[in-house]
Amino acid sequence: DGVFRTAIIGVAVRSLAKESTQSAMTEQDLANIRELGKDSNVFSRIAESLAPSIHGHDYVKKGLLLQLLGGMEKNLANGTHIRGDINMLMVGDPS
Repeated sequence: DGVFRTAIIGVAVRSLAKESTQSAMTEQDLANIRELGKDSNVFSRIAESLAPSIHGHDYVKKGLLLQLLGGMEKNLANGTHIRGDINMLMVGDPS
């Protein structure tokens, strides 16, 4: 029938709905983010910081970064809803 059973196994899972929605960011964190935002090379810098032990693969890292950051949710005039986030599964050798 093309229907598969879904199983999710998680470690240290916690509900976000029960936690405070207030930001845990400090003023220094915000200042650092603003400073980074002024850098014309911010996208490359953040991509380089993603999995720094893996050298090279710049395009792969940039693609993963775009997927991790997501996009903007859209509600079109005809009632169509477009999600801003996507699902991503990364599989690799843990060693």
